[in-house]
Amino acid sequence: MSTTSNRILTIYKSRKTILELLDYQDYNVADYDKFTINEIDAMNTNDQLDMLIQHTKDTRKIYIKYYLNAKQLRPQNLDDIIEDLFVIENVLTKNDTLIIITPDEPNDTIVTKLKYLYDHDGIFVVIHNIKRLQFNILNHTLVPDCEVFTESQVNELKKTFNISNEKLQLPEISRFDPQALAMCVRPGQVCCFKRDSATAMKYNYYRICV
Repeated sequence: MSTTSNRILTIYKSRKTILELLDYQDYNVADYDKFTINEIDAMNTNDQLDMLIQHTKDTRKIYIKYYLNAKQLRPQNLDDIIEDLFVIENVLTKNDTLIIITPDEPNDTIVTKLKYLYDHDGIFVVIHNIKRLQFNILNHTLVPDCEVFTESQVNELKKTFNISNEKLQLPEISRFDPQALAMCVRPGQVCCFKRDSATAMKYNYYRICV
């Protein structure tokens, strides 16, 4: 298989996986999930791989940006993308999520930049290495089912377990954990994981994203 064919197949699989992940989170992927590999090839040639997807239950949106023509995303490139989508074109608001798909893992400089963007500007960006999107991590048998709690569910959890401050009393999960990345979990959100025990009973455990 040629290098070009490999690249198109990699992009095709990544789109399939990212759409599965977003469908799991109740985003409407119907406009994008029927494309063939030949259509993806044409879209790649014309630089039309990006997707804008709306949540089915509220006004939240996710913009998926393919950034594959440079090995590493630089801070200035990231600033330019954010300015285009959040400021100039007003495609996204701070309630929305920007996903950028790159050829490699983000370096420490970019990770620090992502933290700064959320902590200081309220802009939430997830960067996926395209290699990680060749399969759906949520389908792996060792990855527990996970639910991101709503505010009312967090309040119920605090009441049930007599928790006064979830940020201090719950164990943490990093926003850069592979499963947290797959589910676009934001800092401050509480996740409920459902895991099988040795006795074949399911039990829940809770983490706060940092």
